[in-house]
Amino acid sequence: MIPTQTSKITVHNLLTTPANRSQRRLAFLIGAIVCFISLLSVPLARIKLSELQAYQPAILSTVICFEFITAYVLYSQFRINRTPSVIVLAAGYLFSGGMNLMYVLTFPGTVTSSGLFHAGMQTAPWIYLFWHAGFPVAIFLYMLLEYKWKDVQLSPQMARYVSSLALLAVVRIIGASTLLATYFHDRLPIILRNGNLPPLFTYGIGLPIVAISLIALVVFYRMSRGSTVTAAWLCVALLASLLDVTIVLCGGSRFSVGWYVAKWNTFVCANAVLLGMIYEFTRMYISMTELYRKVTESENQYKVLFCESQQAEHQIAKQNEIIRQMLESSQEAIVMCDVDGTVVFSNRRLEQLFEQPLANGQKLAEYCVNMHAAHGTLAEIIESYFNGQLEPFRERISTVTSDGKTSYYECYVSPLSVEIDGTLHGHLFGFYNRTDEVRMAYYDELTGLPNRRFLGERLKQVLERAKETHTLFSVFFMDLDGFKQVNDTLGHEMGDRLLQEIAGVLQGCVGSDGICARWAGDEFIVLVENMESKEKLIEIADTIIQGIQTLREIDGMEVQVTTSIGVAIYPKDGVEGKTLLQHADQAMYEAKLRGKNNWCISGSI
Repeated sequence: MIPTQTSKITVHNLLTTPANRSQRRLAFLIGAIVCFISLLSVPLARIKLSELQAYQPAILSTVICFEFITAYVLYSQFRINRTPSVIVLAAGYLFSGGMNLMYVLTFPGTVTSSGLFHAGMQTAPWIYLFWHAGFPVAIFLYMLLEYKWKDVQLSPQMARYVSSLALLAVVRIIGASTLLATYFHDRLPIILRNGNLPPLFTYGIGLPIVAISLIALVVFYRMSRGSTVTAAWLCVALLASLLDVTIVLCGGSRFSVGWYVAKWNTFVCANAVLLGMIYEFTRMYISMTELYRKVTESENQYKVLFCESQQAEHQIAKQNEIIRQMLESSQEAIVMCDVDGTVVFSNRRLEQLFEQPLANGQKLAEYCVNMHAAHGTLAEIIESYFNGQLEPFRERISTVTSDGKTSYYECYVSPLSVEIDGTLHGHLFGFYNRTDEVRMAYYDELTGLPNRRFLGERLKQVLERAKETHTLFSVFFMDLDGFKQVNDTLGHEMGDRLLQEIAGVLQGCVGSDGICARWAGDEFIVLVENMESKEKLIEIADTIIQGIQTLREIDGMEVQVTTSIGVAIYPKDGVEGKTLLQHADQAMYEAKLRGKNNWCISGSI
């Protein structure tokens, strides 16, 4: 039995690459142009033109090269997928190129006056017929094997054996056909007399070849629908071969309009499939270059030079090495994950930023447990993303370094997919160090607390979440009592030192229950995101008042300040940030009117 196996892995190659709408339209356009030129030449087919002796050798030598190259490319694809039908298609183009070569060598006046190999006047016409009859037969055989053994993959040993067998069979068929048409040409029926075609050629041989070619074209199109790049252009090749013979039947004499057009159709038949494959090679290269541009969008422009290779594994390995070197030199931390979130690559910059290595095979979410986002941790966001609950995101995160300082980063994720079919291959995560920018934009330079801008954005986020989850939160508006006296009596430098101490007291009193921010001057805001109860708010307010009241000395200088606090609660006191702050401010003034150094909840005024 033939050692074969059913392919469990899809092997992508030029024969299975889907053709998009524009590619099919181009193939249809070329086919339409060939038909138009051929039909236009039918009434003029018998008109004699000048005898350009170099025309046929020039056209057919190019055709021979194209067909041999196409055969070799198809054989390369067979080496990749080892599908029996592919080697038949390669053999068909090898046969066509070989017969074309024999046709040129035996054609009178090309090499010698009568042609090589003891050729006679009937030799070239018979080789022409063998050539054009063999090509559709090869297509039929290709369709049969594709239908029966499409998913069968030959073993490597059997593939080499079949390749040798196909080569030997093609060489023998070409040799036998040439021998029959040269040494035995006198015994063959006369199919060309004085440059004209007798009825035997037209009705007995030519029309059957046209019928076979037409049937092959129709059946192949119904079977493939031109769904792949190779199938679309193979339809054009079959059409050109069909029109080649048809034009010869309409005006078969040499150097006539029909004869010249027929040679043009031969040229189209030979290079159609090769043209489609070259186009696909180019498109694949452009797609890969576009992928590199996305991966390295923050890096300098680069140019990747590589040579076409018959082994796709070598080409991919070379490209991955280039990408790895570029990512290693990046000033941002970059992590590449597979579709499940498992790390396949991380550059050294990541360890420099986060002070711990990330190993390949580790889950990225596990690495990001201690990185905090606006809501929860980055690990939770990454898990939601890989579970399909979150779209590609760009999130600001923070983490505490080994020296106790907080650093800020911007994390983004970009899916890595092929634009041709949308296949997802993985995900690219990038980390920008935004510590300096965040501290300048969102933190008060004097106290180190979040500033007004930070609080505004955070309040907006808390409002959105509260509206979705129907939870409560509160806003404290604080103003220092006696701060102006400290400035006036002890100076502004002591006033600044006092504000710094107040910031420390606030953070110590509020802790993890809320966010402390400096609003303006001696005004501070505390945002309690998770409001457990009204009693808890009173407890926090009392703790702040007592903490500030106990602050009596700074740098050896005696100070005396207290604070008045106004509290607003969502949604009772407003459903917009501006409204909540206004109500908290009003409550704070009410606390001052009640004697200062106390708190007042909005609504109880």
